[in-house]
Amino acid sequence: MVSPTWLLLPKLALAESDHDLARELKQAGDIMSLEKILEKAQQLHPGHVLEVELERKELRYIYEIETVDTRGNVWEMQFDAKTAELLNSNQEK
Repeated sequence: MVSPTWLLLPKLALAESDHDLARELKQAGDIMSLEKILEKAQQLHPGHVLEVELERKELRYIYEIETVDTRGNVWEMQFDAKTAELLNSNQEK
């Protein structure tokens, strides 16, 4: 179960310019909400969000989500921001 407080953390992790850009892109229908992407990330690797970045790579926007699970493993996941498709997931060493 995800607590409402937890959902506020990623918004703080986004740089102000990323946050503004994400809001504009979501309103235009170009990306999904960060909350939907985070729900998917939590299904894959439950834990606490350490960092969220929104980047443009080639012709699409990518959300990079970094989490730490209950065993202390750090995971980095990349999602297509428009479709929420998982593009990459790896455990950092």
